[in-house]
Amino acid sequence: MGYTISEKILARASGEKHVTSGQKVTAKIDLALTHDVLCGPAAEILEQLGGKVWDPSRIIVTPDHFVPSKDIATAKLCLAMEEFVKEQKIENYYPIGQHGICHIMLSQEGHVVPGDLVVGTDSHTCTSGAVGAFAVGIGTTEMAVVFAAGELWFRVPETMYFNILGRLPEHGYISGKDIILTIIGEIGVEGATYRTMEFDGTHYEPCHSMNVLLYAI
Repeated sequence: MGYTISEKILARASGEKHVTSGQKVTAKIDLALTHDVLCGPAAEILEQLGGKVWDPSRIIVTPDHFVPSKDIATAKLCLAMEEFVKEQKIENYYPIGQHGICHIMLSQEGHVVPGDLVVGTDSHTCTSGAVGAFAVGIGTTEMAVVFAAGELWFRVPETMYFNILGRLPEHGYISGKDIILTIIGEIGVEGATYRTMEFDGTHYEPCHSMNVLLYAI
């Protein structure tokens, strides 16, 4: 059997010929995303690790959660984010007025491409999986390590394969969101914890209902 997209990406990023689910690897990061909530705290830890980012061109920073800041505490977080950008000479900073939803920005601004290994200080970082990247949310300490070293260890996840049969009707109210909600209903909210989801499908006959086949590989 061949390798999954996730396995191929993690193998490439870790310099391995191939990897398998459950294996632990140290992989080089292609892109790191952070925002106002955890950028400052991660920068504080970075100071203990040498105080210099590994590559200012591979870090994306933008205000996202506190726009505008709701109190003094969140305003200080935004200030710490801006200071980090200036001190580290971050090349890809999107300030207020040029920002957007950070996970969408990665694709809209052309930062993420298929095959990339992407990490971000937010659980929705996996949005970049839509363009064929391996994208995952990480914590503050982990991001500080990425800032300093440009790499992080991963356990290669198991992959769940979803085969979407049929075609959405040309005139109707069924959308891609209905498909993913159907899948969540089948596997449960935690059904893909520490797993990746890969999608496939056929488009033979129009249908007015969805027949979703899924199994893990």
